[in-house]
Amino acid sequence: MPHCDARVYTLEYEHHLTPTVAILGRGSGVDYTDDASDYLEEGKLRGLDVGARYYRAGRMQGFYSGASLGYWVNDWTFIQNRSTPEQGEGEADSHSLRLNFDLGYRLPLGDTNVALMPKVNLGKFFSSSSCNYTAPASRVGAPCDQKSEVNNYIFAGVTLGFAF
Repeated sequence: MPHCDARVYTLEYEHHLTPTVAILGRGSGVDYTDDASDYLEEGKLRGLDVGARYYRAGRMQGFYSGASLGYWVNDWTFIQNRSTPEQGEGEADSHSLRLNFDLGYRLPLGDTNVALMPKVNLGKFFSSSSCNYTAPASRVGAPCDQKSEVNNYIFAGVTLGFAF
């Protein structure tokens, strides 16, 4: 999304199951701002995922592809119709199932137990939300039907991995 700025924090544990397949558990957090000129959303996503990766070369090295499924919560605020008299502000929370796919490469750093892992992730949130208006005064406390604009994503990153 061209108008979204996000910081992704992840702690992941991966364990080989077979020579080419690894299972993983992941805890993540995302702080984001979605500024689409007339709509502003700021939130904090937190979630847990379980998944698997396939390493073509085996031994958890080289190119991999993977998928995971997780449960996520999102607490967010919004301002809608910012440039009109019908402006509304509110706060909301969402509960989601998340489907994530990743492609990457595990690159060991010499003979150490450290590896760089550049990767691309893409995924989708399947959410239910509830929200209430906090402004203007005529709407305070009223329920609303605003849905989060953050429903799917694609991002690239580099992970630093440690084997132990």
